[in-house]
Amino acid sequence: MLHKNIMKSNEILSLLEKFDWQKLGQIYGCAHSSIIGFIAYHWLKESEHNSVLDGAPSPIIGSKRKGQKNSDLLLCKNEEVYIPVEVETTVSKYKDKFDALTEYKESFHSVQFGLLYMTNLITGTKKYQHNWDDIKNKVRNSKNAMALVSSIKRKVNKNETEWSKLLRRNDYSSWQITQIDYWIYDKIGNEIEGNLWKDENVR
Repeated sequence: MLHKNIMKSNEILSLLEKFDWQKLGQIYGCAHSSIIGFIAYHWLKESEHNSVLDGAPSPIIGSKRKGQKNSDLLLCKNEEVYIPVEVETTVSKYKDKFDALTEYKESFHSVQFGLLYMTNLITGTKKYQHNWDDIKNKVRNSKNAMALVSSIKRKVNKNETEWSKLLRRNDYSSWQITQIDYWIYDKIGNEIEGNLWKDENVR
C-alpha cells in the first residue's frame, strides 16, 4: 500500500531547495558528521511536526546485529518515518547504502523517498568528483523514489599561513565543497537533475 500523498519529483526538489546548501562550502575536510547535522537541522526547521531519529533503528529485526542496516538519520513527520538518510564518503559503499534505503521503503509505507548524500571519496583522478552513474541505474531498476545529492570538492591552496598549515596536517582536511548537484527519481518514473549550489569563485 502506497502512502496516500506520495511525493513527486518536483515536490522532492522543492523540499531540497529549502536547505541552505551554500553553508556546506564553509566546511573543510571529510564533512560527514557535519552534513548529517546540516540535514537534521534543516528538517527540524521546516515544521514543528518534524522530528529526527539519529542512529536510526534498522528496518530489519534480526538476531543481534545480523542482517541489520541502519541509516544515518530517519527524518520523521507526525511520528511517521518520512525520509531515511544516508551520508556516505566512500564510493565503494554506495550500493550498500542504496540497499539500506530501499529496505526502509519496503518496511515503512510512510516513507516518501530515500536521500543519499554522496561525498565521492575515490582514489585516482575522479577523487571527490561525481560518481553516481551506477547508483542511478540501480534506482531506475528498483523503481523506488530516491534523491541523490552529490558534491564536488577541490583541494584548497592557501598561502603559507597558520590556517593553511592546519589544513595540511592530513590529506582530507584541505578539501572544500565547491558544488552540490542533485538527481531525483520518483515513484512514477520521473527524473530531474540540476544544481543546488555552486561556488561562483571556482572556475
